[in-house]
Amino acid sequence: MLRDKFREFSRDTSSIGQERVDGVNGLADALIAAGHSENATVAEWKDGLNEAWADLLELIDTRSQMLAASYELHRFYHDARETLAQVQHKQKQLPDEVGRDLNTAEAMQRMHTAYEHDIQALSAQVHQVQEDAARLEKAYAGEKAADIRRHEQAVSEAWAELRGSSQGRRRLLLDTVDKFRFLRAVRDLLLWMDGVRLQIEGQERPR
Repeated sequence: MLRDKFREFSRDTSSIGQERVDGVNGLADALIAAGHSENATVAEWKDGLNEAWADLLELIDTRSQMLAASYELHRFYHDARETLAQVQHKQKQLPDEVGRDLNTAEAMQRMHTAYEHDIQALSAQVHQVQEDAARLEKAYAGEKAADIRRHEQAVSEAWAELRGSSQGRRRLLLDTVDKFRFLRAVRDLLLWMDGVRLQIEGQERPR
């Protein structure tokens, strides 16, 4: 990765360069201390060298910051796209059927509870994308800031849609299970009433 390579280059360059600059500064100091006839020139060259070294270090630092910012932005785009794809995939996994009887409706209700736990794990990724977008938007302006906002909005809107669909299905399954339980209770009661009627009718009539 470019950022890692430059970090290694920066570390090596700073270490080796500082050692060499320190060596030349030591020579200059020794010449000046010894009362060299060109003391003024030596001091001037020493100052020029140290200024050039400081400028180079600043350039390396600036470049490192630019690469770090670029890496962070590209990582945000990657994370946003990946999170959006996962949310959309979960949306497609949501079934329409609710079951033909109480047993299948209750089974689907259990499956949906597991599904909700599954999508809840995505909430941390969505929140991370939202937090990263809010921070990066402050660091950028214009088209880049707008692009960051678009990525975040796509993820947030898909997430809101998924949660809405999931909650709607949970209510639908709950209503379906309640309906089948009611029908079963009605059927059981009618069977009991039929049994009671048969018992009554089967008894010997009073003379």
